[in-house]
Amino acid sequence: MAGAVLIAAIGFAGSYAAVRELALQKGFGDFSLVFPIGIDAGICVLLALDLLLTWLRIPFPLLRQTAWLL
Repeated sequence: MAGAVLIAAIGFAGSYAAVRELALQKGFGDFSLVFPIGIDAGICVLLALDLLLTWLRIPFPLLRQTAWLL
């Protein structure tokens, strides 16, 4: 369990750094500090909603594709 948490933390840190750097390059300014968290939160929400709707037998594939796009 601790190994999985460590790997997730490393992945989040790398993702955060890369997206923040891109946001800075694109001129997001101070908003670049929270922009990567918003992207990751959006991915989590879209995938959770996709799982819920699939479990309810109301699949909506666009949710998963949008999460992949993010």
